Amino acid sequence: MIGFDYVPANAKASAVFVEQKAVRGSLGTLLIPHKIALLGQYNTGKTPTDNVAQLLTDPDDAATRYGLGSMLHIMAKAAFAGAGIVPVYAIPLADGAGVAASSDITVGVATVTTGTISLYIGGRRVSIAVNAGQTADEIATAIRAAVNADTHLPVAATGATSHVILTCRWKGTTGNGIRIQQDLADGESLQEPGGVTLTIPMMSGGTVDPTLTTALANLGDAWYTEIVSPYVDATSLTAIDAAWTARINPGVKRPFAGIMASILGQGDFITLVSARNSPSTTIVPVQDSPHAPYEIAAAAAGVVAARATATPGRPYRGLTVPGIRRGSTPPWTYAQRDAVIAAGGSTTMPQTDSTVKIEDLATTYKTNSQGGADDSWRWTETIANIQEKIYSCEQLFSGSPFDAAVIVDDASVTAQPYAVRPKTAKAFVIRLIDELWVPCALTKERDAVVAGIIAEINGSNPGRLDILIPDVLAAGLKIIAGRIQWSFYAPVGA
Repeated sequence: MIGFDYVPANAKASAVFVEQKAVRGSLGTLLIPHKIALLGQYNTGKTPTDNVAQLLTDPDDAATRYGLGSMLHIMAKAAFAGAGIVPVYAIPLADGAGVAASSDITVGVATVTTGTISLYIGGRRVSIAVNAGQTADEIATAIRAAVNADTHLPVAATGATSHVILTCRWKGTTGNGIRIQQDLADGESLQEPGGVTLTIPMMSGGTVDPTLTTALANLGDAWYTEIVSPYVDATSLTAIDAAWTARINPGVKRPFAGIMASILGQGDFITLVSARNSPSTTIVPVQDSPHAPYEIAAAAAGVVAARATATPGRPYRGLTVPGIRRGSTPPWTYAQRDAVIAAGGSTTMPQTDSTVKIEDLATTYKTNSQGGADDSWRWTETIANIQEKIYSCEQLFSGSPFDAAVIVDDASVTAQPYAVRPKTAKAFVIRLIDELWVPCALTKERDAVVAGIIAEINGSNPGRLDILIPDVLAAGLKIIAGRIQWSFYAPVGA
């Protein structure tokens, strides 16, 4: 018997009824739409709604909302550079009750010759033309003017006489990480004016970062697949850990990849990641980079989200971190990189053209709650794999024929389209595996996985359908070990 939803069963008068209802086509289209969320601060004078995610159309939109040269503006530019079609959201955080970082640059002169000062602030070049015979005060005035003319810089310049005081546009410790350097590109040192010296102290004095608890709690039921944090202090990372734990809960089902960054040397970086043990924490290192960690993290998140959108579960190896310059220190050796991975860190590779490529992205998760070694959440791409599995299952069981169904046992004889049996659910899961998980290289050992699927009506709740999927994740290729055994002579007995 064919069941109808709207054709009256007791109709008597002549009529032609044509009822339509969409049925599920291919389940291979249930790919999760990735979304990036940038946690960050804004400039004084801007009044966004704090702690609430706001969709950005482009970096200029971020500049309008949060201020030119604000942390969120710089992060948005970096994220959009590699995100492609992935939506980028900002979550504005108000300054705490702290202090903005600053640096007091002193200009010294002897006999000045004509040249160009190449000053880098947070990796962004500021060019200052100097004429022969100029005084220290005149050069300092020119530097202040050049800095303030570039509204995309994270600092503003003040000062008098021979001093250039650079002050971060927001408060907190992240301003201490803004680097001020000279002559990063080849040949720039040769263009410097003779007789001019700049004494450049590190940015310092920034205190008190925003708290993240409210912003993370406000994520609600929305999917944000990559969340970028500028902060790697213990308080901030603990808040992110707590949010991840809450969002992996079966009732929420919204785990994310937390992306942070570091410019520390190998030893200090190992100390940082060794102190953490969480799937929520992926810290991308670019040792000695002139760029601030918040910019590096946003740039990495953009290309990570783009790859995960196109090929979820694929490792991120080989992706260039757009706009990020390598440091001047030598690359880490294999032994150093191996030690970093073992400690729970990620690795990148500086290139000869000064760019940076991702090598391995790893979370800081190393041991389970009993203290035993556990590699279940070892690699960041695993999170993308699990995100896809959760999303596709949720979409599958939220639609027809499960959205308005009654549960009957496998032996029941009924033609009602809203009657769902355990074997119906199992068949849909197998379709999902065959049309999405296996073709997208998310699952291996297909036959074993399918053979192990169990679907049954819950013994205590007749309205509950329990399904077990013994999934076997496809792992990212990390190591190829080959051996060439050679000799000038044929083996004995050949």
